[in-house]
Amino acid sequence: MNAELLKQQAQAKVALIRVVTSQDKDFLDIHQNIIIANHPELAMTTYCLPEQYDGIHDEQTLALAVPKLLALGLELQKSYDILLISCASDPAVKQLRQLLSIPVVGAGQSCCEQALTFSHSVGAIGIEPRAPAIFYEVLHDRLRTYRQPKGVNCTHDIHSEAGKAAIIEAVLACEKDGAKVVALACTGMATTDVAALVAPYTSIPVVNPVLAAGLAVRKLLNS
Repeated sequence: MNAELLKQQAQAKVALIRVVTSQDKDFLDIHQNIIIANHPELAMTTYCLPEQYDGIHDEQTLALAVPKLLALGLELQKSYDILLISCASDPAVKQLRQLLSIPVVGAGQSCCEQALTFSHSVGAIGIEPRAPAIFYEVLHDRLRTYRQPKGVNCTHDIHSEAGKAAIIEAVLACEKDGAKVVALACTGMATTDVAALVAPYTSIPVVNPVLAAGLAVRKLLNS
């Protein structure tokens, strides 16, 4: 990478929005830190939505989040070069792309596209009964199977010991269903290293949506 490109990337400012409300900066910055660990040249700042304490995990919480995302995106475009929505459902991403003058990256689309680089037989796991709509839009019939880990219904369930055991079970079930790669349909799972979690049981690749979104940002800057 030449010095001029590095300079351009260092100057690019990325706003990352998390859809779960928290006052804990260390918690909020986890996604940002995961990306920066792999792409240290990025200048990134994390924001979160108000009054979304359980994030987005059903149609009701999605409907509440969309206007908040649109309002925050309109404000952030004044100060940033790229907007990253760190939620695998890609809430409001299509609307934001129409409204804003800056590129908008969705973790869901990024995750699906990276999964296809491994195989066209994709499995996914997430916290809702069905995969997010963006997974069906991008993958179509290449989404071979989808599993919701037992007892994992919102982002907080992911970090319990029972939740981790259920995630392992769901990944193995996807593999049994014929998947050759598993995409995580929840960015909350990015904070649990699912690939490392399942490594003792299977070698199937696991695509982390936060890392995939970071790679998509990097590609935008390289284009």
